[in-house]
Amino acid sequence: MTTRHPNTEHWQFPPADRAPLDAPLQRTNLRELEARPGRFEHHLMSVGSIGPVQLEVATASEPLYFAHRNISDEYALPLTTGDAMSDSFPFRTFLSSFDDHKDVGRINHKVNQVVLHPYGFLHWPGRLRPPYKPFEFAPGMRRCGMSVVMCSAAPTVPEERPLFLSAGCESGPKQYGDTAVPFMIADVTVESDRVVARVGECTLQLVVSPESVAPERGGYVLVVEGQGAHFPGDLIYVPAGATLSGVGVGRALVFSGDTSQADAPPATWSQVPDAPFPVYEEGVAESLPLAVAGIEFAAAGEDTVSIAIGDDSADVPRYWLARFLFRLGLHQFRLGYLESYGGFYYDDADDVVSFGIRAGGKVSISRADAAAVVERIYRAVAPSGYVERLT
Repeated sequence: MTTRHPNTEHWQFPPADRAPLDAPLQRTNLRELEARPGRFEHHLMSVGSIGPVQLEVATASEPLYFAHRNISDEYALPLTTGDAMSDSFPFRTFLSSFDDHKDVGRINHKVNQVVLHPYGFLHWPGRLRPPYKPFEFAPGMRRCGMSVVMCSAAPTVPEERPLFLSAGCESGPKQYGDTAVPFMIADVTVESDRVVARVGECTLQLVVSPESVAPERGGYVLVVEGQGAHFPGDLIYVPAGATLSGVGVGRALVFSGDTSQADAPPATWSQVPDAPFPVYEEGVAESLPLAVAGIEFAAAGEDTVSIAIGDDSADVPRYWLARFLFRLGLHQFRLGYLESYGGFYYDDADDVVSFGIRAGGKVSISRADAAAVVERIYRAVAPSGYVERLT
């Protein structure tokens, strides 16, 4: 019997005895990838790419703990897991102006709806209000959801993009103030064949009951609704020159490029990426106060840490700060600009890694030193009883 992560025990998986697809087609299932015991929550793991544009998958049982500034348009699609409780959970994403960090809109959405996180804005799914308490679950009750994201790993200014609201999604977005916000919500269970996402030269095309799928330069097919040989969450690599029969494919999203050939499946299909350093519960804890790399950290109560850079300071919840720091390493310090509660931010847009306080001071460290510095901070700020591997 396949070992699954305990937080996915309510998910539904493809039959274990399914026959593989005929070569040269290759298939994985995103539910199975995200149910592997060694995976981490809120890890945007690349599962397919065309040049710098990627399909990434992530799982989580908690809201995100930072806002992210996009370097391209980003399209997020919460996927079904087969767990009725997880799949009924509503989502809310806040959008903010990067210049003044004021909210300019919010989006209410749900599973099977593609949502645009527009280029240049800050987006924050599931932002909490003070006092930012972590969720508490009874034993065995923690459940994970799952999302797939299409974005670029290189700065990509959008030139054209699909902007529409599917029927039934009209009340999803709300603009605050006068700042124009490009909203898009595509419900892939009700739309007809159409492009639902574009980043650079790459598109995500919804196909409904196709006879076949054969991207000219190859691509990936993400099954939304399927039967027979196909199961929701299947991700199928179709190399250039190959054809996938549409038999059993009810609805699917086709990731392909206009001019570039799709890359072969990455190593994540067969192995879970390594942790950047040992998780908190497997290492030696540091203590507060801590001074490192020009930043001072001190306890400001049981659940809060005070962070000072020069004359500027910010109070940040310890639990969410520890989560934030571990993910910097998990993503190999290539995330762009992130900002957590209290205005504490991280930025790797240049050749160095920077930490700062919004509208205040900042420090920069070399990429070579980043992992060691972040691990020390992580081990000092995590609160009592903290664990990285949630169950």
